[in-house]
Amino acid sequence: MNWSQHPSEVKCMILEALIDDKNCRLSNAAVLSREWQAVFEPHIFAYIRITSQRIAQLNAMTQRNRNHVRYIWFCIELERYDCRKCDSFDSRGFQTSKSENKLILESFQSLFTALTTWKPNGSLTLDISLYSKSDNEHAFKYLTFIPDAMGHQVRPMPIARSEEPDKHRWKTTALGSIPPKGSLDRLFGHVFLPIKEERKCWAQTPKVPAVTRLEMRLQTYRRWETFTVSQILSHLPNLREFNYEIWMQWFPEMHETWNGSLLALLSATEGLSKLTIFENSNQQYPLYFLKQNSPAHATTIQLSRKPARVNLGVEVLSASFMVDAAEFFSECSTWPNLSHLTLTSQLLGPTTCPTKIMDLFQAAASAACHMPKLKMMEIWYGREGLAALFKYEFIIGHLRQSVVTWRATWNMNIQPRVIEAWEGVVCSRGGYPGGVDVVYETVKEHITTHVDAIVSLGLSETVLRSISLQQIKREQSFVESLTA
Repeated sequence: MNWSQHPSEVKCMILEALIDDKNCRLSNAAVLSREWQAVFEPHIFAYIRITSQRIAQLNAMTQRNRNHVRYIWFCIELERYDCRKCDSFDSRGFQTSKSENKLILESFQSLFTALTTWKPNGSLTLDISLYSKSDNEHAFKYLTFIPDAMGHQVRPMPIARSEEPDKHRWKTTALGSIPPKGSLDRLFGHVFLPIKEERKCWAQTPKVPAVTRLEMRLQTYRRWETFTVSQILSHLPNLREFNYEIWMQWFPEMHETWNGSLLALLSATEGLSKLTIFENSNQQYPLYFLKQNSPAHATTIQLSRKPARVNLGVEVLSASFMVDAAEFFSECSTWPNLSHLTLTSQLLGPTTCPTKIMDLFQAAASAACHMPKLKMMEIWYGREGLAALFKYEFIIGHLRQSVVTWRATWNMNIQPRVIEAWEGVVCSRGGYPGGVDVVYETVKEHITTHVDAIVSLGLSETVLRSISLQQIKREQSFVESLTA
């Protein structure tokens, strides 16, 4: 029985099975017939990877199938280095080199010049990664550099090997395991682009109307300057979504400058419909620089209130660790389009006075009255030994259609005044059954990091990209294997 004699339903099942088969090379299968080509090409060209060296071929490569492209992973690959330099301590370790700076600027200008000819198709993601292929060949073998595309997963991390060269070996201290300092400096180096050259470059770089979504994920460890990120945003006039994952600044003397740069960046996000900012941390990395009793990077009032002032038209907003919910809710604003809100608060802990926590939940309800389209609000926090989530959901079809959930590693009762406040939110909508269902759930899993908390609390996907979560868990597994 040849292909043409199969019923159309059977044909669809076979083609879908081939698409789902990770071992099937669709590009090879597409040449077998025009029918297969028409089915497979939208999947083949949905995701493309572009390096600095291949930008010149981008438009020719996608000329016939450009409308199928939905995701571009733009990889800027920095200079490679060997064991003689992996742990060297010099100024080179703190920032990108002159040749790398030149590569970065030329790459952005070339890519944007190529993409400016693309017609908007309604959905195009630009995912920017900056790394050296040598980064995971020395002290940080757990690092992975992969696209945030369907079918790509992070493989489990093998345990750390004891026969590693001394330059690659992590040291065991009273505070924990720490990597070689020179290697750490290099991995987290700053991208200090010469200001005159950068301004000139962006002035000559065309805007790209086709891009609607921008990702800058945690797998870029080196630190972008705010001006660079702001310029990228300003050159994407039809941008609707921005997913920005950054690493915490652990130098206490740099916190003020760091917060100031984040304030400037938040100003550049005005007008987006979806904004996710996740500030990640690793307890091992800053041990070289922090004293044993040094406090964690604390949020500031200005930084916490800025998103509430700038992003009034946003539909989905998630800001973890760099923003504290208590200060966010102190802004008396109206968010006419906001449907999903996720924030963190350091108040969520078993040692915090319950009155302060209830005040936070009541303030959240007051703010929700100014969010007429709100469907979900999450206030959470997580660290070693602690995970907590307060969640409000508006569920169409549910008996009361509004549910408040408290899920944590410790028990706490929601006070009547808080329930009344959220019942007021329901009543303010009008036409919906009154009352709020209150649900209590206990987190029983052992929490060692904020990543464990994210998983155990079942937080929405707006908090952190799934691929980034997998990468952090891989990193966590490596660190845990050092003391196993």
